Amino acid sequence: MTSWSREDIVIAYALYCVTPLKQIRPTNKVIQQVSDIIPHSVASIVMRMQNFRYLDPRVGSGLRNVAKADKLIYEEFKHDWGSLSIEAETLTGLDLFDATPLHGARPLSDLTDHRRVTRERLFFKKAVFSAYDDRCYISGCAVPTMLVASHIKPYSKCRSEADRVSPDNGICLNTFYDKAFDSGLITITPSMKVFVSPQILNAPQDAFTARWLASLEGRVLPPPPISAA
Repeated sequence: MTSWSREDIVIAYALYCVTPLKQIRPTNKVIQQVSDIIPHSVASIVMRMQNFRYLDPRVGSGLRNVAKADKLIYEEFKHDWGSLSIEAETLTGLDLFDATPLHGARPLSDLTDHRRVTRERLFFKKAVFSAYDDRCYISGCAVPTMLVASHIKPYSKCRSEADRVSPDNGICLNTFYDKAFDSGLITITPSMKVFVSPQILNAPQDAFTARWLASLEGRVLPPPPISAA
């Protein structure tokens, strides 16, 4: 059995961060591609990713026999997502954060934007989408081109890389609710309760606004998919 190097574990953790829980399986094309690059089988990579599922406080399930090396990598990068994203892509030579389980990842090339901010944003988007099972948290919309990885704490007010890139500071919304959220027309409390701005509730409403905005007042949303898995 080939031992796991630090670099191999970094790749496995990055894969875990951007892969929906239900896609952590041997048929995932990206995992298959990584298996051709590092000296570990698809099944072994899947098991390593499950170790991080156990360490992830949002989930709290997975394989319990977590190696000390996994814990060290988790602690090293849990607040340094930017470095994780850059290192994992550099090690694999793959555009991991613009990939899909069905089609896989393209090789990094001269046409790839290698700027750190760009890679961080791609990582953030992919990690947030994965946490919400590629669906709008409010409407359930699953049309990829209609989805946005919104910052809970606005990007302009983030004072650290951890705030800007951490998936914990993200929520998946469709473009309509993203605009409403970003404009302060709706807010979501830590208890998953939705509040609608008085600007909407106290003003005359057309039928669309009444149905898609005002009706959200007081709604309690279910836990995000990654928490309920």
